Amino acid sequence: MAARVPLTAADTVVRVCLLLATAIALGDGLQLLAQGGPADADDVHRFMAGVYIGWAPLFFWTAATIQRQGVLVYFLAVPIFLGGVGRLVSFAQNGIPSPVGVFLASALLDFTLSIVLVRAQSTALRSRRAATTA
Repeated sequence: MAARVPLTAADTVVRVCLLLATAIALGDGLQLLAQGGPADADDVHRFMAGVYIGWAPLFFWTAATIQRQGVLVYFLAVPIFLGGVGRLVSFAQNGIPSPVGVFLASALLDFTLSIVLVRAQSTALRSRRAATTA
């Protein structure tokens, strides 16, 4: 049986980011499911609410099993980043809703979270490789 490699600081950062993504996906998904959207797009809003809620267990499971994860973390960072791009497109086309600070912070969080996930996971994987070759 292989020796268990201790959790690194980078693993902890990835885990925290994934747990934050879990909370965001679950919270936003439940809110969107309850609110719906405009009548002509309500079905799409509620469908996407289900998708968000469906992502939450994957983010959580990945956080719980972080030491066994590799490229999956990168794939999970992509929709978070694309969500930020979607917010920016919406802001450009429709303006920033009120309260402005909340919506700007949401977009900033999307970009920051995805970039931190990728960088921390890269560091964690390098640390794991170094630990197994030492």
